[in-house]
Amino acid sequence: MDCQDVQEQLEELVQGRLAAGSAEDLEAHLAGCASCREALEVQRAVRAMIRAGAPRYTAPPELRARIGARVGAGAERPGRARSVWWVWRRGPRWALPALAGTLAVLLAVWGPSLWTSRDPVGRLVAGGLAEYNEYARRAAPRPATDPAALLRPMQSQLDFPIEPVFPGDSQVHLVSAQVSDLAGRRAATLVYRDAAGRYSTLFLMPEAGLAIPEQGRVPIEAYKPYHRVAEGKQVFLWKQRNLACLLVIDGSEADGAALFLKIRKTA
Repeated sequence: MDCQDVQEQLEELVQGRLAAGSAEDLEAHLAGCASCREALEVQRAVRAMIRAGAPRYTAPPELRARIGARVGAGAERPGRARSVWWVWRRGPRWALPALAGTLAVLLAVWGPSLWTSRDPVGRLVAGGLAEYNEYARRAAPRPATDPAALLRPMQSQLDFPIEPVFPGDSQVHLVSAQVSDLAGRRAATLVYRDAAGRYSTLFLMPEAGLAIPEQGRVPIEAYKPYHRVAEGKQVFLWKQRNLACLLVIDGSEADGAALFLKIRKTA
């Protein structure tokens, strides 16, 4: 696998779309190639800026077809799109108009919605959904371990208290804990895995005046968190102590309510 092959697949790697074997091959190449590692950081930086600055929408079939047609018209290898880095740095000149055309379609159709949104809750939820897949993919090979050993390094990087934190139990295991940026907010990010292999991601951050809508709240015992279903995931948003808490869970609403109670009652 050479640099061109690797850089063509960086977007899929960043988005967690590669099969395990292909991802391992790319990561092996990246370990020994500074140029490709630099390209990977560019991909991650661009994706992070988009996630932080705009809500996430599902494109309609017509738009996806138009984008696919523009990208496909300039591709040397059918079925494989060039990465942004490869086209910009090494791609032939004929590829740049195709890239520019694709960006023009995106900006014309979605630009106003993406860049003028003033819905902080919507941005927060969109950011949580975008991060969920990435964190779940990273946590997939990790075994359950001592929760305290996971939490200590993360807590040392935070400038706000998060304790007490739900450490998991016999049904739900904490498999990852790290600090991330969620829609411009520094957040403690905890990933849980249940016995069925399903993942949940909990983001804890200073509430900083975040107003949670009254419409969309659901009663769960004595609590009423905000709830919505998005991209097939259950999303719960609530406040406890001085924290805003965002939970994204792969499961039913009842599964989400049960995990919400475990987390909420730990506080």
